[in-house]
Amino acid sequence: MWAEFWEWLSKLPPGSASFVGTLAGSSFGLIAILIGAFVNASLNRGRDDRLRDVERIALASTLYAELKGIHRTLTENAQHMSDKPPDHGGGFMVPEPSIKLLPEMMSKLGLLRADTIRTVMDAYVLTEQYLEQLILAGGLLQANMPENRQLVYMDAHHAPFVIEFNETRAGVVKEAMNALAPYLK
Repeated sequence: MWAEFWEWLSKLPPGSASFVGTLAGSSFGLIAILIGAFVNASLNRGRDDRLRDVERIALASTLYAELKGIHRTLTENAQHMSDKPPDHGGGFMVPEPSIKLLPEMMSKLGLLRADTIRTVMDAYVLTEQYLEQLILAGGLLQANMPENRQLVYMDAHHAPFVIEFNETRAGVVKEAMNALAPYLK
């Protein structure tokens, strides 16, 4: 087959042979460029996937750490009130849970799965509404506090409510932590 091709090529006029050579060289060049473009695209895609994975892990780690702090605060406060209930004639102060990292990470939230985002946002929404719910239950917001720090004063007879309230919210926060756990490596 190759012998017949070379024989046919040698019988062509000089201009035709030059054309076939140019066509063959151009075809090989085009194929090489296409292969290079596909390999480059594949390498770029792999790099982008690795960078996204790193960002996803960093996001999940950050949110997990913040939620862990909120969970610890809620459970420790509930445990403290259970161990040492306030005097019947007195009361106690309840601090606002601190949420500082979520606002910084909102733009990257799309790196997580939709069900994880829903669970995490449920925990944050309940945490944001924490003081409002205590005020609705009879607490008094303390005046003259720094802008980023708020306290609610609760009468002693509200202690069982606040204990249950904290434990319930701690459970929701724990669910969000469990949803983030698979992302941590």
